[in-house]
Amino acid sequence: ENGHPAEAPRFLPRSAGIVIIGGGVNGLSTAYQLARRGARDVVVLERQWLGAGASGKTGALVRCHYANVPEAQLTHEAMRIFRNWDDEIGAGSSGFSPVGFIQVVAPEHEDRLRANVADQQALGIHTSIVDKNDLREIEPFLNTDDLTVAAFEPDSGYADPNATLQGFAAAARDLGVRIFEETPVTAVKTDGDRVTGVETPFGTIATDTAVVIAGSWAGRLLRPLGYDVHLSPSRTQVVLFRQPPRLEPRGHRVVIDAITHAWIRPEGGNCTLIGAERSVYDADPDELDESVDAAVIEPSKRA
Repeated sequence: ENGHPAEAPRFLPRSAGIVIIGGGVNGLSTAYQLARRGARDVVVLERQWLGAGASGKTGALVRCHYANVPEAQLTHEAMRIFRNWDDEIGAGSSGFSPVGFIQVVAPEHEDRLRANVADQQALGIHTSIVDKNDLREIEPFLNTDDLTVAAFEPDSGYADPNATLQGFAAAARDLGVRIFEETPVTAVKTDGDRVTGVETPFGTIATDTAVVIAGSWAGRLLRPLGYDVHLSPSRTQVVLFRQPPRLEPRGHRVVIDAITHAWIRPEGGNCTLIGAERSVYDADPDELDESVDAAVIEPSKRA
């Protein structure tokens, strides 16, 4: 871990200025940004190991195309960090590869796609609508028979999710943030409407500021406080394929296909990750099946 071993739970502090719950990329980047802006005594608590939840399993697609303006604006700002990692973070590497990104939708959703792209262009995002002929030039191996238009971001791509979160962790530690793995949070303690502490199996950390960034586990902590943020796990099954020889010399773009509900991205020098959206909701995140069904593999080849 970049020369910074994780601290053992027995050294858990009795108090902290800010406690961040969740050692994924969002929790670690939040810790870094707070410390960078002068926050002191910041502690991160992770129930298992850094990236054990969604962050360590994501395809790490780095793009600005989202269906709503606030999220597109947020990712536009985040893109600056990926493109200027050494200056912005100064530790580790995100492994960002700007191979280009294509968003595919069914013809009946063309108007919505055009509206989304117009909103994104108004934010200064480098994106455009491309037609079938454009797509054949941009990505010759993409089947465009059932398409009319798509969105294309030439400067977007993908990152290495674990390298990204470990880079944030190293940069945060360099600024004094303390990170504790294998330290689950069992409750956020309150007095009236004020936070007073964070409870763990190893003791309670007194604090007046708790930031819950626990993904699918967040509901367990927030519901007792009267908040229901409707977070639940979804299952995306990811398959790794060796690229055919004709594709290896040039690779391919990142693609999100809203028609087949799948995404693809390069992996290494000659492989492709395909994520097939097969969602299961209202499941216990500790019981979520993280394997790949055999029935998903064959359709993924055709995605």
